[in-house]
Amino acid sequence: MSPSPRGKRMITIVSVLVGLSVISTFLRLIARVKRRAGFGVDDYLCVASTLLMLGMLVELILWCVIGGNGYHESTLDTTTLQTFYKIFLANQFTYFVLTPAVKISIVCFYRRIFTTPTFMRVTFWLNCLMAAWASAIFLACALQCRPLRAFWDKTVEGDCFDGRRYIIVNQSFNVVMEFIILGCPVPMIWSLHRSWREKLALNGVFALGGFVCFASIYRIVVLFYIDPTDTTWTIYEATLWTHVEPSVGLLVSCLPIIRGLFPRFWSMTSSQGTRIQLGPTGTDRSGRGDFGPSASSEGVWSVQESRELGNLKDITVQTEIELEYDSARVDVDTQPLNRHAPSSIQ
Repeated sequence: MSPSPRGKRMITIVSVLVGLSVISTFLRLIARVKRRAGFGVDDYLCVASTLLMLGMLVELILWCVIGGNGYHESTLDTTTLQTFYKIFLANQFTYFVLTPAVKISIVCFYRRIFTTPTFMRVTFWLNCLMAAWASAIFLACALQCRPLRAFWDKTVEGDCFDGRRYIIVNQSFNVVMEFIILGCPVPMIWSLHRSWREKLALNGVFALGGFVCFASIYRIVVLFYIDPTDTTWTIYEATLWTHVEPSVGLLVSCLPIIRGLFPRFWSMTSSQGTRIQLGPTGTDRSGRGDFGPSASSEGVWSVQESRELGNLKDITVQTEIELEYDSARVDVDTQPLNRHAPSSIQ
């Protein structure tokens, strides 16, 4: 069976988004290596999420080619319908692992930047909550029909709960988490003693996740379009946004890191000649410079004008000088630089 026009459209759109996600992940890893920064949990989760996205793309292609996604249910035979629901189930399992992996990756990235004790505690429990929810929803997916075969084989007598309601509940949780993750860095950034333009520029780096929030909300809306009597046709919008949401989330999670590969572009686009640089200040919590492996991992130390930056360890506002450190050097005498670097950085 060849894909329907709807199926071809979905495959094209999702292939482009997944391709961009793969490229952004590759550039992310290059940025880490270039900055001599070690790979963290956020990077490993990003790679795992990329592989899961590729898996979902394969599922989508099979779903449209042999599963009848995009056709009216009345035009499909029993074997094709069973294949449709088998792939539908596999797609649910993949999605329920992928979305929390992307979210936890973003939060782990935050934890490499903002290292205040309160923020670290809050984000730790936030990650625990998302991991626990992911485990619960994955288990619920496996138990949505008893026996599970009844999900795809309608000739088998079984007991299944309302699958659409269950997916909507999970998606509602995703929306709440998206907004929490989007808002996490805002208080940290606005506590900086900077101009409002510079604060807006920093917030803009993270606010790109706002589209992911929109995608999550819109996915709830289109879930109500599914008609159980013609699922293969009415699931089109839900299928598309099920793939758009995590792929855009993965892409957005990489942008703050890969932007370091194009410093001239960002310096030209920043306002009033001030560049907003994501990277470690090279200081420990006592304010002493540390360019060794114990420093944070973005790999750039910025010499800043003598203005208060607040308590953030890994975000600086860079105006003139940028020094790259060698991760092989553990002890560096920073006294000559202290005339330019604020002692209040923690």
